Amino acid sequence: MSKIFVNTFLVLIPFLSFSQDLEIKHLTEQINTIGSEFNFIQKDKNTAYYSSSTLEDGKYQTLIFKSELKKGEWQKGKYIHLGNAYSYSNISYPKEKNYIYYSVIDKFGNSKIAFRDYKKPVAEILNNNINLSNSTNTQPHKTTYDNKDILYFVSDRKGGFGGLDIWFCIIDKFGNFGEAINAGARINTEYNEITPFFNIWTGELFFSSDRNEKESGIDIFKATGNLNLWNKVERAHELCSSKDDLYLSFYNQYSGYMSSNRSPSVHLDEENCCNDIFSFQYPVPKEETSINIDTIKKNLPISLYFHNDEPNPRSLQTNTNLTYKECYISYYLLKEKYIKINSNIEVEEFFELTLKKNYNNLNSTLKYILQNLKDGNNMELHIKGFASPLSDKDYNINLSKRRIASLINLINNYKNGALKEYLYNGGLKIIELPLGENRSDKRVSDNPNDRKSSVYSKNAMLERKIEIVEILELK
Repeated sequence: MSKIFVNTFLVLIPFLSFSQDLEIKHLTEQINTIGSEFNFIQKDKNTAYYSSSTLEDGKYQTLIFKSELKKGEWQKGKYIHLGNAYSYSNISYPKEKNYIYYSVIDKFGNSKIAFRDYKKPVAEILNNNINLSNSTNTQPHKTTYDNKDILYFVSDRKGGFGGLDIWFCIIDKFGNFGEAINAGARINTEYNEITPFFNIWTGELFFSSDRNEKESGIDIFKATGNLNLWNKVERAHELCSSKDDLYLSFYNQYSGYMSSNRSPSVHLDEENCCNDIFSFQYPVPKEETSINIDTIKKNLPISLYFHNDEPNPRSLQTNTNLTYKECYISYYLLKEKYIKINSNIEVEEFFELTLKKNYNNLNSTLKYILQNLKDGNNMELHIKGFASPLSDKDYNINLSKRRIASLINLINNYKNGALKEYLYNGGLKIIELPLGENRSDKRVSDNPNDRKSSVYSKNAMLERKIEIVEILELK
């Protein structure tokens, strides 16, 4: 294998590279040095974290740095002090959160995963479910799937398929870590699988592996699915080179970062010896220049659908912190589960022809609303909320309110808060009509013991929704 640290920081890495669909750029020498730079995670518009490794007294030492974006370029990183261990690396910094996960290596070469909540004075080493004794545990990646907190990580513990494997655990609402579960034979092989990153926008797990080492070193692979139920793994050809490519991360739907030792990585003695950080940018689809009211009204009502009892299941609250985008993504990722339980062409078509199509119509509608507000018009939205009859009526009214709240959260976040000011100053008004199950189809089952009919049937799926039923221009 190409240069990999046995201690599992895996420091293995520009020349501008173009393909028909992708632009890849080498970050400047403010970031990339003669050492190895990797694991670049952009937290927000102007802040990022990365790891850098240098040779110190015959040993590689890795530390974590924080960089700021100024005048379009990432600046030289400032070292973050995390404790007294020999090396730190592999940071995972969930967006809009005030905590991090990262790897720690002590002077004896033991690799463990740590957690730091900045509301607390000290970091903590995770429990034995993650940091199993006598095994390597590294490269944490915290994400969310189906409204559950998931921690992916890399380990060579027993029960895997050989070498380093990708594992995961579910974190409950109290912050407790469940049992480690192998990501499965579709992802893991007898070779090394490393640097997992779950793309929430596409429902794909990206990771790197040396399974093709003889042909192209370490490559980036991807697969759709969830947890340990994955579809066929594919090589991400547009991101890969003939050298080593790893530590892929997405900042948004179209852009992100990776590490590679492809040319022109910075080196001291040996060309292509060390990883550098590269950015990548997929082309952003062009938006229509204008949308007229007739086009919008043709799409009304816009029905936006939810998985059963989402968001925030088993809650009497009338509000939620989730956005409809998050609810939509987690619902769409359940497509294979729905088809497995209820193998019906109508169920399969629902996800593509109804759920996805209506979400796209929502984006066009919000663009139209913003366009009119900027032109000086006031707007008013009427939103109805519905539920299937699976729970009692009072519960379903509250559930309908949470569903409407998730859409309001999305509107608040639309285009980095472009609509928020109009909600606060009254330019955009939202009329909420939470109806619960009062309008539900009487043919829909309310039997909790018959979930195939009451949850996974097409009729039940069509009841769990909110609708934008009216858009008014108030000039």
